[in-house]
Amino acid sequence: MISKHVGGEFVPGGIYWSMSAGEFLSVPKEGGRLAGNSQQRYIKAPLPLVLVVGPIMGLAFALFLPLSGLLVLGPFLAGRLRGALVPSAAHAAVGTAVQPGVSYIEPRPRPGADAHSSQDRAAEQGKLVDLAKEIAERRWQDR
Repeated sequence: MISKHVGGEFVPGGIYWSMSAGEFLSVPKEGGRLAGNSQQRYIKAPLPLVLVVGPIMGLAFALFLPLSGLLVLGPFLAGRLRGALVPSAAHAAVGTAVQPGVSYIEPRPRPGADAHSSQDRAAEQGKLVDLAKEIAERRWQDR
């Protein structure tokens, strides 16, 4: 007879199947608590069911594990091939010198925000150039 139980419940000895995790849990003859919380559901599995379902689950895992590698590798290679054949907008906008971790997206002006004067922008760009030079000097010194 198949009976339903939840995690944390004290149960008699036997083999219990966690349907959400897909694993079998063996409880000793004297009984014990099922692992997990009240959200974890178990059914007490009779030995013939364990002897049939267990190897089928192992076989399914062994068959589909290589397939999962192909399912990940296929889209990865397709993306690499597409990137080699059709350059993206980011590559076209900045040329071929693309640095990982750098955003090339221009900020949009917010409505109602005061526009900076050209002098303010030139001063900000000057600060950025000075900062970039300082970073380059420190990197050179660290080598």
